[in-house]
Amino acid sequence: MLVSSGGIVLSTLRYSDSSVIARIYTQKNGLRSFMVRTGKGKNALSKLGLLQPLSLVQVSYSFDERKNLLQSRSIERETPIKTIPFNPIKSCIAMFVAEVVGRAIKEEEANESLFSYLRNSILLLDDNDVSPANFHLKFMLELTRFLGFYPESNDSGKSFFDLSEGEFVSSEPVHPYFIEKPLSDIFGQLLKAGMSAYEQVKMTNEQRRLLLQKLIDYYRLHLDGMKEIKSHKVLEEVIS
Repeated sequence: MLVSSGGIVLSTLRYSDSSVIARIYTQKNGLRSFMVRTGKGKNALSKLGLLQPLSLVQVSYSFDERKNLLQSRSIERETPIKTIPFNPIKSCIAMFVAEVVGRAIKEEEANESLFSYLRNSILLLDDNDVSPANFHLKFMLELTRFLGFYPESNDSGKSFFDLSEGEFVSSEPVHPYFIEKPLSDIFGQLLKAGMSAYEQVKMTNEQRRLLLQKLIDYYRLHLDGMKEIKSHKVLEEVIS
């Protein structure tokens, strides 16, 4: 069956001199791997430019549920990305976000609300001219809505966020997986902020680094078998 679908590029792996394997979160069939022929020379550079992390594409392919690797018929730019490839901080954030999505999402079926969230978030990062330093933190928090472990809000002003239970608590947990004040307060502010207001939450670079590590721990506690995220180390260097 021939399918044409919007897609979000997460990663590529070189397969041969003239082709790559691209992991793309598609609007119609969820997360899929595609064989993409890039050609050589200038044609290859142009095609690889379409396959940067978080590129928004339109991909046509023969769909067969039994196959782990699909053959792309064509792949074109769906919406131009204007600033992410040319802004070092945004580029590193895009690489990190793409890795998080690729590690966290296993769905091989359509999820319109998740696809819309990812697409709108990419456009927000691309269009916003405010500091993107908090974007990845807010993105990770909102993504948990679709993964089933969105944190409870801190309406009672409790001092600790229990990463294992996904809620704020009054006393220090007996295990090491928690966030304490003042970082738990910042976590709560980020939780309440709208997606487009992520830059309004004030924190130092060290607090940002610590909160990122706590969020990675939060994901690993709630997603069985989640592999190690590596690109955050580069991101920390760029944002610090």
